[in-house]
Amino acid sequence: MKKMYLIVFVLGLCLLYFVCFFDPPTYTSDNYPTIRLKGKINVFVPYGGKYKEKGYFAYDKEDGNIRKKVKVKNNIDTKKLGRQQIIYEVTNSKGNMVKTSRFVTIEKSNTIPYSIYYDKIDNEILYWGTNNKKDGKRPLVNIDPVELKKYNAYAMGRDEKVLYLTFDEGSLENYLPQIVDVLNKNDVKATFFLCYTFMKKNKKLIKEMVEKGHSIGNHTAHHVSMSTLASSTTFSTFLDELILNEKLFEKITGKKMDSIYREPKGEFSMRTLNIISDLGYRSYFWSAAYKDWDDKLTKEEAYQSLIERVHNGAIYLLHPTSKGNYLALADFIKEMKKEGYTFDLVKNIS
Repeated sequence: MKKMYLIVFVLGLCLLYFVCFFDPPTYTSDNYPTIRLKGKINVFVPYGGKYKEKGYFAYDKEDGNIRKKVKVKNNIDTKKLGRQQIIYEVTNSKGNMVKTSRFVTIEKSNTIPYSIYYDKIDNEILYWGTNNKKDGKRPLVNIDPVELKKYNAYAMGRDEKVLYLTFDEGSLENYLPQIVDVLNKNDVKATFFLCYTFMKKNKKLIKEMVEKGHSIGNHTAHHVSMSTLASSTTFSTFLDELILNEKLFEKITGKKMDSIYREPKGEFSMRTLNIISDLGYRSYFWSAAYKDWDDKLTKEEAYQSLIERVHNGAIYLLHPTSKGNYLALADFIKEMKKEGYTFDLVKNIS
């Protein structure tokens, strides 16, 4: 019993010491101002659209209306997909500060109005190309990579030992299922730019590809030259070429299609680059290509062509219509891994 009294006595002394020698700050609404946001806390804006600030109130018990003292941090970039945060903070005359946040999510938009601005952009059909150097150095491409990036477009990855395998499907006759099998067995993820009919007739394969971590991008619904549709009179058809694929992919997989795009046949214009970017897509060209659509291409020829064009950050343009490509793929992957290269998805290029 004496021991219990002693414990109580000691605790009492500790409490008395704390009360006498410590003066913790009092956090009450009387000491701090308040901020109240107008409109919603979570806002959604289409890619390339305009974010309009709804405003806010700020009040302090002693200072009154202090709205003009509110500092707003972080401007919204509607050309950047994803969630962004706006921070609002205010400090009263006592030096006490409070802050709050609004979250703005920039969403990919599958439709935008045709702008008269587009009519001022050159719509001449251009053809993507590379000088296909075979010395291990990064090649020259049609448009300087720095200039391309202004349109959210890329032709190569960083100057690192990373390779990007991309496959363009524009025909139903191909070895795509076999290629996917080779990739899976070698633990390599690749990017596939697909059209509508192929996806519709190969739903099981599409699901498997997504489950295995491969990336599927938009190659238009009907493999058309989009420059021919980039006008005010045909713009609805331009949009449909993308929207049809998006909706079908989501119906098959239950997921949104990756916001990546490749122009069919490598035909593009400065106008299509602008429009595709405004729709929230990233365009991907290539820095390594060869005549791989030839049915007579042998495994040996395909392998040699792949090896000759290796360079840091190479984006390979490949077609699943060639049996030679399919047969050479496993050996190429194994050789590259031996040489210290890794493989990645183009959507990870920044």
